[in-house]
Amino acid sequence: MDISKALCPDCGKPMTPVACLCEDCGFRLEGPFTISPLATLPARDQAIIIAFLRGFGSIKNVQEILGVSFPTAKARIERIISNLNDSMEAPGNREKVLEQLARGEISFEQAMERL
Repeated sequence: MDISKALCPDCGKPMTPVACLCEDCGFRLEGPFTISPLATLPARDQAIIIAFLRGFGSIKNVQEILGVSFPTAKARIERIISNLNDSMEAPGNREKVLEQLARGEISFEQAMERL
């Protein structure tokens, strides 16, 4: 199962992985884990990224590996970049302030002023 695609059967929203298990010794690690933005891409997009990296960043090499025209290869890479950019937007000011407060970098009063 591709854990990056796991959806809640009740509400349909993405689920958060919370446990890892070593099958050799049985050690278990629990807590909320994040998934790499690349892992959230569909398999076909991951394959294009791998082809791009193996081709040392050459769209021409991607074109040859995929057996498509240069404009098609370029358009696919641009689409992937756009999707990644959309999914990796920086947190808003509210989230930044709350993170600073949680880390103890600012006081409650400072957080209230910034919010």
